Amino acid sequence: MVDAPLTGVCVERAGRYAAFAGGDGCVRIVDLLNREPSLSVHSLTQDAILAIVPDCRQSGFLCGADDGVVYETDATDGPQELARLARSWPDRLASHPCGLRAVSDGAQVRLLDAEGQTVAELGGHPSTVAGLAFDSSGRRLAVSHYEGVSLWRLDRPCAAPRRLYQRGSHLDLSWSQDDHFLVTTTQENMLHAWDLVSGHDTGLGPCIAKVKSVGWSADGAWLLASGADTVSIWSFSDGHLPPPAPGMLGRYSDHLVARICPSPHLPIVAAGYNDGGLELVSLTARPRVEALASPPGHLVTGLTWSPDGLCLLGGDSDGRIFAYRFDAGWLARLAGDD
Repeated sequence: MVDAPLTGVCVERAGRYAAFAGGDGCVRIVDLLNREPSLSVHSLTQDAILAIVPDCRQSGFLCGADDGVVYETDATDGPQELARLARSWPDRLASHPCGLRAVSDGAQVRLLDAEGQTVAELGGHPSTVAGLAFDSSGRRLAVSHYEGVSLWRLDRPCAAPRRLYQRGSHLDLSWSQDDHFLVTTTQENMLHAWDLVSGHDTGLGPCIAKVKSVGWSADGAWLLASGADTVSIWSFSDGHLPPPAPGMLGRYSDHLVARICPSPHLPIVAAGYNDGGLELVSLTARPRVEALASPPGHLVTGLTWSPDGLCLLGGDSDGRIFAYRFDAGWLARLAGDD
């Protein structure tokens, strides 16, 4: 337990360190290779940490705080101020190992290089930026906002972006692994998906509640989402947009799924519930469900896997944080279909 609600969790790109961001302005870092792990606490601000993502540098984390400052926090060297915003709070962040960082600043996006220098400002969005995501190559940046998404070519940042129009307010973004599809969550209980090759698009859902967490299966065949009393799932296995109605994966619950996080290597998804329940579900013809924790009654606010797929980390709104380390053979058996 810590003294603040979890506002975000992630693992840096080398996979050694995990960081938990808190509503108390602190980032707590744990060395996943230490057999007796302990938390090192870095106080960034007196305000809340709004967002945290892996930095473009190994062992680093990019943090946006309620004081309008973007911090670079190294697992061993601690935090330093990277940028200070004038228009808004840096609550949307993205980075890519090519050495780029993207930071929301009102209706603008500030693009920073690995040294923290501003290399471009991307503007002209119709509303405040609500989501940021690089494609797998780092050559394109997707920016969500009211009435759709803007796709920026980063080798030509002065050129007008490609606009993906759809009515409504679009929030978080997720690229498929092959960059063929782009999905947004929306202000309604829906997702919206674009086929970037054919130009077609479709709505996905509805779910019971607003979708706050999406992810792709390790093989890229399935899109998974929170927002229902099971994990919602759509098949992209044939390379085309799926029918709108979701499939239901795992057990039904009296509580809604708040967060999901697919394993990076196996057909398994972690699901955290509004009551704090936590389980693993296999993406197989006969799904298996493994409960990890008894519900403590508090909303799961963050989930992530380590890059090797052996550690699951997260926490809830009451300040409970957790780190599970699994045996590779046990996970493989859970993911099996025999």
